[in-house]
Amino acid sequence: MKRKLYSNMKRMTTFFCIVILCVTLTTLTLRLTVLGDLSIGSGSGGAGTAQMENSQFSYVIARRVNFSSPGAFGDFRIENPETNEYYMSVSVLHPDTGQEIFYTGFIRPGESRRQAALHVQLPVGVHESTARVTAHDPATFESRGSKEQNITLHIG
Repeated sequence: MKRKLYSNMKRMTTFFCIVILCVTLTTLTLRLTVLGDLSIGSGSGGAGTAQMENSQFSYVIARRVNFSSPGAFGDFRIENPETNEYYMSVSVLHPDTGQEIFYTGFIRPGESRRQAALHVQLPVGVHESTARVTAHDPATFESRGSKEQNITLHIG
């Protein structure tokens, strides 16, 4: 009886190890291929970070946002990771005038803003814009610092 039980436990342990390995490899593959161009920061991808007073502030935002037409929703994929102690907001500035064409409002740690339309319609084309990511104190909502990153808006 003990030999049979030991044999079954050994098979189940091997099976679960293989399942965990497959899930891990699939997750890594997805993050490197499908999700590789989502984040803004230095280089071709990765989460952006900014120094805020005595701590690091990290964020995720799409480097390239596609809109099917002017006025349509684009996939910004803005995320404030749960590890942050600050709220965040994101403003996208017009490429020529610096006018704010999109604003998220406050995003709490662990929350995200995915799909959104620009507040000001841009003509069809490719627009190199600036995203300003600002960290806010959760008690007072005062700004604790910000970082600007380039993003590309593809319209039409």
